Amino acid sequence: MIRMLLIICLIFLIETDAKRHRCVNSGVLFSDKIMRSPIVVYGQSISKKIHFETNTELLFNITFRVDCILKGEDIENQIEITEAGIKVGHTACQWLEPGERYIVFVEKWGTSMNSYRPLDFQEVMVDNMTYELLEKTCHLTRISPLHSKINKCPNVSISEYCPHDDIDTSITSSEEHPNNINFNVKSSYFDDDNKFYRQSNVTIIKDGSIITQIENYSKSNAYALTINWISMIIIIIIVMIMFI
Repeated sequence: MIRMLLIICLIFLIETDAKRHRCVNSGVLFSDKIMRSPIVVYGQSISKKIHFETNTELLFNITFRVDCILKGEDIENQIEITEAGIKVGHTACQWLEPGERYIVFVEKWGTSMNSYRPLDFQEVMVDNMTYELLEKTCHLTRISPLHSKINKCPNVSISEYCPHDDIDTSITSSEEHPNNINFNVKSSYFDDDNKFYRQSNVTIIKDGSIITQIENYSKSNAYALTINWISMIIIIIIVMIMFI
């Protein structure tokens, strides 16, 4: 009887911890993240500290070095990103491990000039696939942050026209934009009926294979913590059963 109660308690702990650390890949395309974000920056996470932790939330304060402004303007070369991590009401999580390069999707937050918070999008870890995707993505800029003497921006599409530029779509999200601001943006250019759409130097890939790989690569960070906890608790169960 005692053994059974012990097993039930440990199973409950596993489920509680898994729910706490579960991050769902919402499947939002890279292009849609850009269109729905007022600010998109490329750079490196410098430091990460736990800001707030409960049974349902795990929030971090991130010091982030901005190497390039892909969308937005007048951003310092070092910013503070608050409320990153696992947040109630959000689908996506942000991990932003120090030393790694990321593309992050943020908005201004607080009274400080350098204070930002992430939207309900997971960051994109930078690798060769990311650079390839940037070269195929429209409506991005290559602006250096304030007080930066060296341009560290990656290459982006320089095409003056993107597919479906003549179609406007109003996107409003009360979750991602609390003030219910309507952003008049262009519809996604990943919904063409053909597999490839070529315009100037831009190749638009419909099947999103590159995007899917990047999303899955970022998503793996979200599951790592849960897997480690579950493995540890299973080992504890086995050891305790052996000694009962």
